[in-house]
Amino acid sequence: MTMRLMLITIGLLDSALTRSIPKYDLCMEACGEDPHEDNKFVVTVVEMCRDQCDKEERTRCIEENRQNEAEIRNCWKAALNRCIDNSKRKS
Repeated sequence: MTMRLMLITIGLLDSALTRSIPKYDLCMEACGEDPHEDNKFVVTVVEMCRDQCDKEERTRCIEENRQNEAEIRNCWKAALNRCIDNSKRKS
């Protein structure tokens, strides 16, 4: 009985302590590190990948907030801010 209780407790703690990583962060991580600027092809591929991640995040946000116009505007603002941040990082 004690063993079952311990297994259940450990299982519950394990599921409660694990947190999911947002899809946007996983996507950006999959794009890779910032490449050296002398290799234009790799730079372009990474930028295109990151742009796609931004588009997917914007679409996901809009879909989640379909019924709320204010939240949809916030989705667009967040997408614009991510775009600006990415541009600053490139400079």
